[in-house]
Amino acid sequence: MPKVEFSTTHLQIKLTPGEKIWGMHGDFKIPGGAIRGAEPLDKTFWRTLGLRIPGTAFPGLIIAGTYLWRKDRAWVYWLRGQEVVQINLAPGFGYTRILIGTENAQALADEINDALTAC
Repeated sequence: MPKVEFSTTHLQIKLTPGEKIWGMHGDFKIPGGAIRGAEPLDKTFWRTLGLRIPGTAFPGLIIAGTYLWRKDRAWVYWLRGQEVVQINLAPGFGYTRILIGTENAQALADEINDALTAC
């Protein structure tokens, strides 16, 4: 599961070597000003993803990588049994949103939103 860390200036998403391979991306370091907020998503989140370029997907097991649909560009890392939190990003960062699988999506979304308001 990707590890989310906060500082006074940015949010960092650290990936394990396996997550980097499956998701075809390295760690993320997102400036606080580029984050618009976070929210938990329901189990049908995958319907909004679009075309996977590049990435990995085994339906019902893993969804990882970059997904494109019109003006939306999302990076996803989710495994079966996990809830999903969506981090919404400002234009110009490269992605419009990042979706991460976690044990408790509401708690992580609250933690991200609290960190944003504390800055």
